[in-house]
Amino acid sequence: MKKTSKILLIIILLIAGLGGGILVYFYIQSNDTVTHSGYVRIYVNSSIYSSLTSEINRYEQDLETQGYDAEIVNWSDPIVENLKADLVSQNSTFRGAILVGKIPYALYFNATIFPSDLYLMDLDGTWSNPDGDNVYDSHSNGGGDIFPEIWIGRIDPEILNNLAVSHLQAYKDYFDRNHDYRNGSLTRPNSALLYVDDDWSTWNSDWYNAMTKSYSNTTLVGTNAITTDTDYESRIQTSNYEFVHAMIHSTSIQHQFGPGGYGTEGITTNTEINSYVTQPLFYNLFCCSACDYSSSNNIGTQYLFSNNSLAVIGSTKTGGMWMPSYFYNPLGQGKTIGESFRLWWWNGLHGPNDIDSQGMCILGDPLLTI
Repeated sequence: MKKTSKILLIIILLIAGLGGGILVYFYIQSNDTVTHSGYVRIYVNSSIYSSLTSEINRYEQDLETQGYDAEIVNWSDPIVENLKADLVSQNSTFRGAILVGKIPYALYFNATIFPSDLYLMDLDGTWSNPDGDNVYDSHSNGGGDIFPEIWIGRIDPEILNNLAVSHLQAYKDYFDRNHDYRNGSLTRPNSALLYVDDDWSTWNSDWYNAMTKSYSNTTLVGTNAITTDTDYESRIQTSNYEFVHAMIHSTSIQHQFGPGGYGTEGITTNTEINSYVTQPLFYNLFCCSACDYSSSNNIGTQYLFSNNSLAVIGSTKTGGMWMPSYFYNPLGQGKTIGESFRLWWWNGLHGPNDIDSQGMCILGDPLLTI
C-alpha cells in the first residue's frame, strides 16, 4: 500500500473512533511491515573469488544492513549433489542462496531436458535418477514435500560471448548498480509495463489485475496490432518503468512477436538487447526458454547484464509464471523477489507438478525489493 493510501485509511478509520485506530494498527502490521531476517549464503566460484573480493564484501554488508545474517562461501565443487547437500545442512533460519559465477545446476527430464533450480530449492523432497545419466527423471514428496523451502538466484555473465566488457567487469558493473539501487542512487518511477503479445491478450484483464498487486501504476500494452518488436524495443529503452512483465513467444535467444510464435510481427534478438541501453530494473519473462542459463547468449542473461537490470525471472524451458498474483501480491507487500518467488510455487494450480513451472528460475539478486 502506498503512503497516501495509508494516510487516507488512517483518517477514515480514526473518524470511526478508537476501534478504527486499532484496526489501522493491525492492518499496517500485517500487510506493510516486512522484517527481513534469517541466514543467507553467497556462493562464489573460486576462480573469480579473489578478483571480486571488494564487491562481494560490500554486497555481504548490504545484506547485513538489510537485516540478514550473510555468509560468503568460496565454492569450487562442480557436483550439484554436493551443493544440494550443503544447502540441506543449514539451520532452520536459512532463507536462500545467491550463486555467483559458474555454480553447478541440476538437469531434469519432463518431455525435454532442462536446468532446474527447483532441485536446489526443495530441501526435503526426493529426486530420482534411476538410470544414472545425470538427469533427474522424477520428483516426489519423499520424507517431505515437493515445494521449495528456500530461494536461489544466479549471477553469472560467463555464458555470454558478446559483451562489450570482460566477464569480470560485467560482474563488477552488476554489483555496482546493485549497491546503487540499495542506497537510492539508482531509481525508477514506481510503475510497471505489462506487455502481452497476441496469443495471451484474451486474458489481459487477468494479467493486469495480478500486476497491480505490486504496481498500481501499470501500463498495459495488449492490443494485437500494437505489440511488435519495434514497439517493445522502444518501450524498454525509456526510463518510465521499474518492472516489465512480458508475455511473448520466444526461444532462448530471441522474442518472436505475433500469433503462433512465428515472428510475423517482428523479432527481438539477444544481440539487440545487448546493444540497447535498456532502462527497466526488473523483468518477469513469460517467454519460453528465455532464461535457459545453460544456453549460450540466452536472452534472460543478456537482459541481466544489459545496462541497468538487477533481476530477471523466467524459465529454462517452455512455460512461464502462470497465476502471477501469487508472486505479485507478496512482492507488493514488501517481500523480496526471492521470497515472493518461493511463495508463488506454493499455489495449488501451477506449482512444482506443472510442466510449465518446472524450469522457473531467478537470474540476479533475489534479495531485492521493489
